[in-house]
Amino acid sequence: MAQLDTVRMNYQHIQSEADALASEQAAAKPIIVAYGLMNAGKSFLMNMLTQHVEQEFFKTNDVRETVVNARFQGAECDFLDTPGLDANDADDLQAQRGAREGDIVLFVHQPQGELEAIELACLGALRATLGEHASSNIVVVLSKIDKEAVEQIDLIEARVAQQCEQVLGFTPRIHRVSGKRYQDGVRKAQPVLAAASGIEALAAHLRQLAGDVRAVRASKRALQIDALLAQAAQGRQRAEEGRQELRASVVARFGAFNEQVAQLRRYLDAAAAAYKKI
Repeated sequence: MAQLDTVRMNYQHIQSEADALASEQAAAKPIIVAYGLMNAGKSFLMNMLTQHVEQEFFKTNDVRETVVNARFQGAECDFLDTPGLDANDADDLQAQRGAREGDIVLFVHQPQGELEAIELACLGALRATLGEHASSNIVVVLSKIDKEAVEQIDLIEARVAQQCEQVLGFTPRIHRVSGKRYQDGVRKAQPVLAAASGIEALAAHLRQLAGDVRAVRASKRALQIDALLAQAAQGRQRAEEGRQELRASVVARFGAFNEQVAQLRRYLDAAAAAYKKI
């Protein structure tokens, strides 16, 4: 019975996922997602990309601030900020859901060293989600580059590229950015400083990627459907195993009962025969 309960729960999960796919409407605009560890600089980066220079839209703080996926609907793209990874299981689940929704995923890494194990694992999952478009639509962003010497950033970028090649099988486009430089450049009307921040180059790259996301979405949906079909096939197999187990249990129980009934009949027949002889 426990196995049947598990099958029932799996079926409900598959049905829920299938309903979500069936009801999903093609978004009018591409979705750009910021994804990465807590305090990597995701929210500040998204504020700069959406031109919230003076008054932030995505909440930033030195402590954990983003706990649900936050969305800004821009004129050409939607921007989705996700909770930081490795804070707790609930945040991780929210972030992973947001990443799966993205047509373009900005994997934000604060360059204090190489990519951590959890970052590499999440990049691997992203590759599976985006399929054949992963090499172009996963963009690694080295944030807060103003806090490290250029030589150190060079070393970190080289190491990150090497790690990505090992885990993903390709080296994604890597952008170095400083949201602080961009903010200062805009506030002080210093376009050279703003350009040196790397934000404008990143924004231009995102506009190029966002030109046509239909192929990305079609590929992602095909992968999701294949995964659901595989789950359904496994569910059918488990259901058949559960049915056979239940049938064997019923046969075993009624077999013992039938034997007891047969013994009772033999006893009654013997008693009846003995009575007739009296």
